[in-house]
Amino acid sequence: MIELYFLIYRIPKMMSALARERNRSALAWSLIGVGAWLAGEFIVIFGFSIIYGIGIAAFGWPEDLPGGLRLIMYIAAIAAAIGGVTIARRILAAKSRDNSFPLPPPPPQF
Repeated sequence: MIELYFLIYRIPKMMSALARERNRSALAWSLIGVGAWLAGEFIVIFGFSIIYGIGIAAFGWPEDLPGGLRLIMYIAAIAAAIGGVTIARRILAAKSRDNSFPLPPPPPQF
């Protein structure tokens, strides 16, 4: 449930504010942030599933995932998701601000 708050509200708000500050596309960077969150979760879940599948085939582990391991996988997936968003945010923060400086005054005429 907490993921929905971050996916729908917090990440787009954070990324769009930072993108507008740097004169970048707010929609694109919001989608990049949400994508980084989802990618982090999917990579961890996929990796755990592959490792557990190998354990089932090679070592005879039970086919039903134990509750403690499921909790560890969930915490690792959330940590990877937060890490992915943090990396995307830092990439955006490293982009320079396109400041428009006023033109200098014209040279004096004698």
